[in-house]
Amino acid sequence: MPKPAPPGPSAANKIKPAMAPTRPAAPPAAAAPARIQTGPSSGVTGVALLLDTCDAVLQALQTSPRRLLTWIVGIYGGLWFVAAIGFPSPPIGSYEMFLFGQEMQWGYWNDPPLAPWLTQIAYTLTAHWISSQFVLAIGSILLTLYVVWKLGLEIVGHSGAALAVALTILIYYFGPPVTTYSPSVAQLPLWAATIYLYRRAVLDDESASWILLGVASAFLLYAKYTGGLLLIVLALHFFLTAEGRSRKSGTGPYFALSTLLILLMPNLNWLAHHNYSPFVSERPELTGFVPRAVATVKFLLAQIGFHAGPIAIAGLALVPKIPLQGEPITIELGTPSRFDRTLVLATASIPVLLISAITFLAGVDQRTEVGGAVVALSGLAMVVLLPTRIVLHAPRLVTCLWLLALIGLPIGHVALTHAKARFSGQMPTQMVPAGNLSAAMESIWNSKVPSPLDIVTGDVVEAGFVVMSARPRPSAFIDADFRKSPWITPERLKRSGTLVLWATDQFPRTDELPAPYRATLGELKATFGSMVLPLGFGKLKTYGWAVLVPDEPKP
Repeated sequence: MPKPAPPGPSAANKIKPAMAPTRPAAPPAAAAPARIQTGPSSGVTGVALLLDTCDAVLQALQTSPRRLLTWIVGIYGGLWFVAAIGFPSPPIGSYEMFLFGQEMQWGYWNDPPLAPWLTQIAYTLTAHWISSQFVLAIGSILLTLYVVWKLGLEIVGHSGAALAVALTILIYYFGPPVTTYSPSVAQLPLWAATIYLYRRAVLDDESASWILLGVASAFLLYAKYTGGLLLIVLALHFFLTAEGRSRKSGTGPYFALSTLLILLMPNLNWLAHHNYSPFVSERPELTGFVPRAVATVKFLLAQIGFHAGPIAIAGLALVPKIPLQGEPITIELGTPSRFDRTLVLATASIPVLLISAITFLAGVDQRTEVGGAVVALSGLAMVVLLPTRIVLHAPRLVTCLWLLALIGLPIGHVALTHAKARFSGQMPTQMVPAGNLSAAMESIWNSKVPSPLDIVTGDVVEAGFVVMSARPRPSAFIDADFRKSPWITPERLKRSGTLVLWATDQFPRTDELPAPYRATLGELKATFGSMVLPLGFGKLKTYGWAVLVPDEPKP
C-alpha cells in the first residue's frame, strides 16, 4: 500500500501588509513598519525604544521567524531562570521532588517517578547543586516550545508556528509554575512529543516511528498519569480517521503498544504492590449534583482564565482603530489537513473535558493546577482555528503588549514574592531561610544522639527544609505515614530514631507529638523543645521539635 504523503501547508506562508482599496501601495514585506513620531525630542525615550523594538520584532517575523524565535525563547528562558534562582530557598513543590528522588523508587504515593528521578540525577551530576532543578524546569519548557514549533511548522508553516509559540508563552502555566520542576512541568514536553511522534508514525508508517511512539508514551505516563488521557484521545483519533484506520492492520501499532507495556511493567508492578495509592484521592469528596456541578464549572472556568493572556492578545490584534496600532498586516497561514486539524484540536481540548467529567462523576474537587499538564498544544490549537488569511489591525500594539508580558512577568513574579514576604501574613517558601533551620536541627540532634541523623519526620515542607541542606542527607518520613514513605520501616525507625519537626501554627503544643504522628512514633523515647526562626522583614516563625532516640544508637 503506498504511504500517504504528510500533509503540509497549502498556502504560501508569509506575512505582508494589508491594503485597503483607497490606500496607496504598502511597502515591501521586508521593510520595517512605519515609525510613530513620539515627540520633538531627539533623545531616545523609553516609549520610542519600545516602539522600535516592536517594529524590529515585526520585521524579523516577516523575514526570519526562526531566528526571531531563537532570541525570544532565549530571553524567555533566561529571565525565568534568573527569577527562579534569585530566592534563598526553592518553591514549595520542589521539596517533594527532592525527598522522593533520593529514594529512587519505581513509584510514589501520589505521582509516578520520572520527575523525582530526574531531579536526583541532575542534583548528583551537578555536585549537589540544589538549583539544578531550575535547569530541569526551564529546560522542559523550552523543549516543549521547540516541539510545538516543529509540529506547527509541519501543520501551519513558519508564520503559524511562530504565532503558536508566541501564544503558548502567554498561558499561565508557562509563567510562574515554570520555576518549579513538578510532574506537570516534566510532562509538558512529553505531551507535545507524543503527539508529534503519533502524527509521524501514522503518516510515515515506519517501524522506528511506532517504537519511538511507544517509548514516548511510556515516559509520558512515568511523568504523570494524566498522560493516559492523551493516549485515550490518540486511540480515538487513530480509529476515527481514515489515515489511522489504514494502519490498523499493520505491525506498527503493535510495536508501539508492546514497547509501551514492556517499559511500564516495573511501575505497574509497583502500583499492584502499593494498592494503587496514586489513584486514591485525598481531596474532599463531593456529594450531590450541585456541589459536583459547581466544582466542574469552577475547574473549566479556571482553565479558561489561565488562557486569558493569549485570548486577549489575539482579540486585540483583530480590533481596528486602536492607539499605537501600527500599519495593518496580513498573515497567510498554511492550511492544515483534516487529519492535523482534528489531531491538534482534540488533544488540546478533550483531555480538559475528560478531567471535568471525572470531577463530576467521581465527586472529586480537582485542583485547578491539574490542567497544567495538558496545555502544551493550546497555542497551536488557537492558530489552527484561525482562517488561512487574517488581517491584524493592531500588530504594533499587540507586539508591544506581548513584549511587556515576556519581560514583565518574570520581574513581576519576583516583585510579588518579595511583597508577599514583606506585607502578607504567610511567608512564601522561597523566602524561608531553610539552611538556617536545617543547621539548627542538625545541631540539636547531634547534641543528643551520637549517631548521624538518618530520618526526619514532618510534612513535605518542614521535613524538606531540613533534608535539603543536611549533610549527609537523611530520609524523610512524610507525615509519619509508611504509605507515603515506604522506604521507612518500623525496624529502621527503631534502629535509627528520628527528628520530628512541626510548625506551631499547625500544631501549637511543643511538649508532645502532633496527634497524626503519635500512633506511629509514640513508643519511642522523646525529648521535646522549640525554636524560633527569624524569617526576615521582622517576622518570626516558631517550630516544635522532638528527638526520638533510637533503641540502640550506633557508636
